[in-house]
Amino acid sequence: MDISSIITIVALILNFVALCIVAYQTYLNRQSMLLAKESIDENRKTRQIEMLPRAGFVFEAQYLLNKWRKQLDELRREIEKALRTKDDESMRLISEKAIMTPKGLIMKSCYQKAPSWLAEILVAGAQYYYDCHAPMRDLWIKKDQKPFWGLAPDLINRFAESSNRISQLLNYIDQVVPEAYAQAPASLRDSDFLSDD
Repeated sequence: MDISSIITIVALILNFVALCIVAYQTYLNRQSMLLAKESIDENRKTRQIEMLPRAGFVFEAQYLLNKWRKQLDELRREIEKALRTKDDESMRLISEKAIMTPKGLIMKSCYQKAPSWLAEILVAGAQYYYDCHAPMRDLWIKKDQKPFWGLAPDLINRFAESSNRISQLLNYIDQVVPEAYAQAPASLRDSDFLSDD
């Protein structure tokens, strides 16, 4: 065997060894990526569980948001009917339903004790709700004792938009809070499950 054949065989062996090393490194990288993915998934699940509020806060937020959305939809329909029939008295009565201040829409204790993300959703919902009520009192011009018909179409649009935004806030809560958690039986208090040690 001549020297060039020996060099060729050694080069082939070295290339084969290098190829095996690269294949093994690729395998290790893939395993490392799978472990990293599992770790990221576990961290995400842990964060989601930590974000879960006590069920009472979820129910309170959903109750208020649903109540506000329902009231906005009812008031929008009333304004549409009054506008369609040009009923002055109905418009006066609607304007009297306007709340004068947003104070008290959310209980302070609920805002302070709820997780911050849920408290912010509640405040956003209250802002949409009050954003419709604030101009509603202007549907009736007191000094002239007549309705302000020009405001009604804009207000109808505002009511529809705010109702839609509140629905989006409710959908967000549904995405964050698993249904199984939200539907957990509540016949007993949390403290009933705890030991006295």
